Amino acid sequence: MCLVSACDKLHNTRCILSDVRDQGDAAFSIFKGGKDETLWYYRSLTDAFTTKVPKRLADELNRTVSELERVSKL
Repeated sequence: MCLVSACDKLHNTRCILSDVRDQGDAAFSIFKGGKDETLWYYRSLTDAFTTKVPKRLADELNRTVSELERVSKL
């Protein structure tokens, strides 16, 4: 179950990252928690998945969330 969830979160994070690159912080307006809570949510999930999914997937999720955090602070 963790594997499917981690893959879904990676896909979602990639989509959010693309939207943030196109729209800036406005991309977070679709999320109830806004930017800060959305970033916290994906970072928390990434940390939780670190030891529960294959390393390659965990690393890619971490890289994608890190990039989302980076571009969201610009």
